[in-house]
Amino acid sequence: MIHRHPAESSDHNDRRLTRISGRLALVLLGVAAGLAAAELALRVLPIGPPAHDLRGLHEVRPDRPWLFGMRPGAVVRGPGGVRYAANADGFRDRAYARPKPPGTFRIVVLGCSMAFGYGVALEETFPKVLEARLAALAPREHVEVLNLSVSGYNPYTEAALFADVGVRYQPDLVLVQFGINDLNDPTLHFDAATTARLGTVPDAAFPDPQHRLPPPPQPSLAARICRSLRLCLLLVNPAPRLPDAALLRASIVPHDDPSEAELTWLRARYDDIARAAADIGARFAIVAFPYSAQLDGKASDRVQARIAALGRDAGWTTIDLLPAFREAAQSGTSLFVDIWHASAAGHRVAAETVLAQLGCRGLLPLPAAAGCPDAAPSATGAPPGTDPVPGRGA
Repeated sequence: MIHRHPAESSDHNDRRLTRISGRLALVLLGVAAGLAAAELALRVLPIGPPAHDLRGLHEVRPDRPWLFGMRPGAVVRGPGGVRYAANADGFRDRAYARPKPPGTFRIVVLGCSMAFGYGVALEETFPKVLEARLAALAPREHVEVLNLSVSGYNPYTEAALFADVGVRYQPDLVLVQFGINDLNDPTLHFDAATTARLGTVPDAAFPDPQHRLPPPPQPSLAARICRSLRLCLLLVNPAPRLPDAALLRASIVPHDDPSEAELTWLRARYDDIARAAADIGARFAIVAFPYSAQLDGKASDRVQARIAALGRDAGWTTIDLLPAFREAAQSGTSLFVDIWHASAAGHRVAAETVLAQLGCRGLLPLPAAAGCPDAAPSATGAPPGTDPVPGRGA
């Protein structure tokens, strides 16, 4: 039996501890390097979320008045394999030049997931169908239709985005898409789109701040750190979180009979867009989308009547798509992919209706039209021939 001197035994233990510590440090360093590489890959490579949602498409922007938007260059695939990709400017569209090229007539579309085109391919969305139809009808004109819609937006974020970003595209015409949920509590839309609570949302973003639900408790420091790391979000948040029943009802259930306070808020937000458009010489129009339960009359169409009255009072062209959708539905065509979002066929109906209604009012660079058809009471605004097409300078 070998007996070690106490000093030798201590040195032996120290060396052993040093070796173990060194190996542990190497293991930890390797794990840290692997995690860092995975985080970098999630940020750089087009690695998206699971196919059941659109996480990874949006990013929170507390530095901008529009609160959140699409992450430039993000690519995800949703249900049915539909591809959603954001261009370098953060929109689901091809890139467009800024400033606008000389001789170009440019239309900007603002809206939420309905105009964004949830459930359909990019070229099937009504802005892209409208662009293709205008190119076919006026081949000598250079007409562009830019889709600046963002899933989860409402008129507040649409107005903020247009004033901050949209005006830089120098549009000649601005179309804002109205959807029934624009008048609901927007919290779920905002949170669901970003998969993160946005924190401080101004009262102006709510149609009626008096009905605003109490804000959720602030997340812990660990939760805030996790939300800043895509790897952590991917590991601990594999599925979208479900809202409570009250929030779900306040944010999703159709709001068919808006109050005067809510309509006043809506007009104020649209006034913001219309004024910003007028400041750069652009015209303004509203495109009101229906939802599926309205096609067979099971749901009220009172909100469309209120929007039309609002447009008449303000002097805005307002296009109600419900009559055209009801007519198209009689053929048995499926016009929706779910209760809210139009199918490719629905987007074609929207594009053709917008084309006809804007064209007959002289708001598009098309050959002279004979006037709006008597059988199309779905648009209001200036009489035919009184609203000339704005100039198409640079």
